[in-house]
Amino acid sequence: MTAPNLQIVNLQSIESMVLTPHPSVCLLVIDAISPAMDFKGLVRTLMPAGCQYFMILGDAAEDVHDALDYAIDDCNLGYLGTPTAVHNDDSAEDVASFLVNAAIPGETHVRCVVGYYNEDDSVLEIVQKLRLNFREKSEYLSPSDQMGRQPCAGRVVRMA
Repeated sequence: MTAPNLQIVNLQSIESMVLTPHPSVCLLVIDAISPAMDFKGLVRTLMPAGCQYFMILGDAAEDVHDALDYAIDDCNLGYLGTPTAVHNDDSAEDVASFLVNAAIPGETHVRCVVGYYNEDDSVLEIVQKLRLNFREKSEYLSPSDQMGRQPCAGRVVRMA
């Protein structure tokens, strides 16, 4: 399986993003939930754009998992049974491999969206593993540059 792109997204700006419909898997890396987090907005943006699986990492993963399940039900977008799963017990390498190879069985090209609220080492480690899995050949900003330059904008890394 190959991925046409990897998108690194600051979740504070998710509703302002415009994503064309494409089979996608979303990895959320969240260590704490704040009242300002808009899980319904996240669902309304990502699911119509093709998100078929939500992977969750971080100290708040169980709470995020529950909040996403409620948001999916509350949004009533017609998507039933969209998987949401906590992957805290998996290594960064295993998470990256699952994201690329197994999250959406049968798809040959998958968009991978990595969403975060606060850039931290776990986000950078996952992005590094994804870069290795994709064997990226084109030029792009380093993950910390991508996530640090404009905290309210999503970044696209084109994959070869």
